[in-house]
Amino acid sequence: MIKEFLISLLHYFVDITTAVLIAAAVYLSFSGQQPSSTLLWEILLGGFVTALPSAALLCFDPKSVRKSLLLWVIHFLLIFGITLLLLRLFGWCSITPLSVLLTFVAVMCIYSFTCFVHYLVDRKHTALMNQQLKKRYAEDARTGKEPPAAHP
Repeated sequence: MIKEFLISLLHYFVDITTAVLIAAAVYLSFSGQQPSSTLLWEILLGGFVTALPSAALLCFDPKSVRKSLLLWVIHFLLIFGITLLLLRLFGWCSITPLSVLLTFVAVMCIYSFTCFVHYLVDRKHTALMNQQLKKRYAEDARTGKEPPAAHP
């Protein structure tokens, strides 16, 4: 369980930080501002802080669609709240209705990017596992072995 959490934390940290760096690069390009080394450290810290609840909440395996959707909504709202708090702490912007709306859009984009990356990785792993299972069952069929019983 701890190993899975740490692996998930690392994946989310990399994905979130990459998406935030892309968003910052786009923003800085349009605004004409030059990034400071402090900004880069703040992005890294922000990526880690938002990766923690991502790894913690999303490692649960709810058995129903309703619980899964509720977990995703709670997760998104938590990430959005943490992002607003970090914006305020880092002094990146003052909290106004417009900045909250823009932050919501940015978090939606970053959230979508991260979900899409995880979907692609999971799809690749699933395809690889299915290929290995087919190969194993084909070998078992040739040798006359019974396939292993599935675990409930």
